[in-house]
Amino acid sequence: MPHRDRKASRASLAKPRRRFTVALPPRGLWVEVERGFHVGNERGVFLGSVKAADPEPGYHAFGPTSEHIGWFDELEAAKVAVIAATGVGSLAR
Repeated sequence: MPHRDRKASRASLAKPRRRFTVALPPRGLWVEVERGFHVGNERGVFLGSVKAADPEPGYHAFGPTSEHIGWFDELEAAKVAVIAATGVGSLAR
């Protein structure tokens, strides 16, 4: 069998490649702009901010117009609450 024919027969046995896409929930880009103060952005939309409570432990979450969303023990929980309150899930494309 000529060399060229072997390549052609191998190509016909190759499985077609499948592409998968996964829709991930929006997470936002969070930046600590000063110690204890985090701001979030998702695709150019300001989400809000999270500020460390001082002197007690915890975090205050604020929406995009500085409305107080709540107080949280964990930083990640405060970020999730900001994203949920903003309704940024509707931005997923």
